[in-house]
Amino acid sequence: MPRDLPVSNGNLLVNFDRDYNIRDIYYPRVGKANHTLGRPCRTGVWVDGRFSWLDSDGWAKELRYEGETMATQVIATNQELKLVCHDVVDFNRDIFLRRVEVFNLASSPREVRLFFHFDFCLWEIGRGDAIYYHPGDNVLIAYKDNCYFLMNGGLGDRIGIDRWTTAHKDEQGGEGSWSDAEDGLLTKTGASFGSIDGVVAVHQPELPSKGSSVIYMWLAAAQDLEAVRFLDYIVRARKPQFFITRTIYFWRAWLKKEDTDFHGLPPEIVDLYERSLLVIRTHVDNRGGIIAATDSELAALSHGFENYSYVWPRDGAYIANALDKAGYAYLASRFYEFCCDVIHHEQGQASPQEDYEESAYMLHKYTPDRLLAASWMPQVDEGGNGLLPIQEDETALILHVLWQHYLKFRDIEIITPMYRSLIIHSANFMVGFREPHTRLPAPSFDLWEDRRCVYSYTTATVWAGLVAGANFAELFGELDQAEEYRRAATEIKEACVAYLYDEGEKRFLKAISVRADGTTERVYTVDASLYGLWYFGMFEPTDPRIERTIQAVMDRLWCRTNIGGLARYEGDEYHWDPALHEQRNQIPGNPWIICTLWLAQYHIARAHTLEDLKQALSLLQWAKGTALPSGVLAEQLHPVTGQPLSVSPLTWSHATVVATVQEYLQKYELLRDQAHRQG
Repeated sequence: MPRDLPVSNGNLLVNFDRDYNIRDIYYPRVGKANHTLGRPCRTGVWVDGRFSWLDSDGWAKELRYEGETMATQVIATNQELKLVCHDVVDFNRDIFLRRVEVFNLASSPREVRLFFHFDFCLWEIGRGDAIYYHPGDNVLIAYKDNCYFLMNGGLGDRIGIDRWTTAHKDEQGGEGSWSDAEDGLLTKTGASFGSIDGVVAVHQPELPSKGSSVIYMWLAAAQDLEAVRFLDYIVRARKPQFFITRTIYFWRAWLKKEDTDFHGLPPEIVDLYERSLLVIRTHVDNRGGIIAATDSELAALSHGFENYSYVWPRDGAYIANALDKAGYAYLASRFYEFCCDVIHHEQGQASPQEDYEESAYMLHKYTPDRLLAASWMPQVDEGGNGLLPIQEDETALILHVLWQHYLKFRDIEIITPMYRSLIIHSANFMVGFREPHTRLPAPSFDLWEDRRCVYSYTTATVWAGLVAGANFAELFGELDQAEEYRRAATEIKEACVAYLYDEGEKRFLKAISVRADGTTERVYTVDASLYGLWYFGMFEPTDPRIERTIQAVMDRLWCRTNIGGLARYEGDEYHWDPALHEQRNQIPGNPWIICTLWLAQYHIARAHTLEDLKQALSLLQWAKGTALPSGVLAEQLHPVTGQPLSVSPLTWSHATVVATVQEYLQKYELLRDQAHRQG
């Protein structure tokens, strides 16, 4: 189920699903430990003896954000009540706050009670957890080891919950305290342990006819008891509305840090751009890790029981580059520092000595606390020969986007600590990690993580990474190194034309395999990632070979349904609906948002007039049409129903929106100025 509404401050992230259930609570690092394990935490309403959960059929819900901020704006209505809800994570304190204004739609006064349920699985273990009622503070506290959550609430200016309970769940998460709420009166069980949950309730004894009242709930997070009680103390002292209001103002100021002229872009595209920036920020941990997605519903990848809550260097590079384009250099810089810390050095840790021969590369993925994450990539082939478990583009892209960062901000003191261990050692690796017969980059997994081959996309990124390495080496006056990197880049580009361009097809190929005797096997599958051949600068977008390649991408990967959009590659099986098998000639795969926007970026790069930009604008509008009402974008869509598939939100999808809009605006200004000079 998609996560319609993420809210975060870089330490504490809370996700809501489409039924307005809390599904994920990450703390103290975004993406590291989900303390609900994706289980629903429900909100219940009791009115005049009748109880319902907000995820039941009796409630109509609109799930959106308040404009230009990271605060939700949810309206839930049934025949008796209307709830207008705002949820935030305070921008500075690790406190999640909810404001629910309850409107009585009836012609007589009503008694209303709200119930806030939390289904905990602390540290994603669900064993040895504890929850108890603290009588001195009138709160519930759940804890395990150095993770504490405190639950409190209030009615208007009155602080304090009215009833509460705790319970033990079974191992599958069934029958906990949530069932105790359904009679409208919690039993006040004082403590539970093992596998636990809890509910707090706030009562409104008499809500006038056609009147309203405001109920608050907050969840404070800290690493010890005194710290979490202090957070509760300051909410009591300043009142919850203070924190909600200041957080709304903060995110509006954050969003408007750049005085962007959108040059007449439609308001819906501007809205998608701004929402994308905010969604990206929810997935950036304050220590630099950029999380691919925090949607824990996707628990079964094609390679096992897993999810996307990790730092992929590739995803992070694209996202950091989008943040750089939008002017959020400080967030991107933290990611580059993260990469410098985690990069794997072939000869052990980076030496303080200037060892030009030492090399380094990025491994598959990492946790946000800079640890190596689980990987399915083997380190031996079928014959027992050693392999590097890598996707080489993840190393190359870091250098490429880091050079783009430097060109925009010229902050050489940020670059200096990374120069040797990240830049030089990565470039050294790319020079040496070559296929001996073709001199192309050696086989590695591609960006889709399907199989090991020599890919056009990877080749383009390695070329760009080596060019960036050469630029940095020249910047620091190491001219011999710069010459070596440029020579390797030239060899790789020449080999790309020799081996990855097909004269018969008149286009570039997805990949080749190189046999032991040096002969090659060509992979003719059309793949959207071929866009990398021009996007990273190895070839011009107007090169006839590139034009024919991208034309093949458009002709053979566009989904010919009412949904439209571009598939990743021909015959893609990931989240494929088997019922559509007979329509493969019309539907090569599920449409992906990033792939479709790559076409928009291509049209922007090739535009010669302002009129030419309309092709890109139509694809941005397509992306807007795929968004949930909240503005959240998924990874991919069902090609017939348009329903989100896989994770949602996907941070990379939002980053591609940001990058595409920024490239559109830059090209618009260039073409406008050219027209003025010619006119």
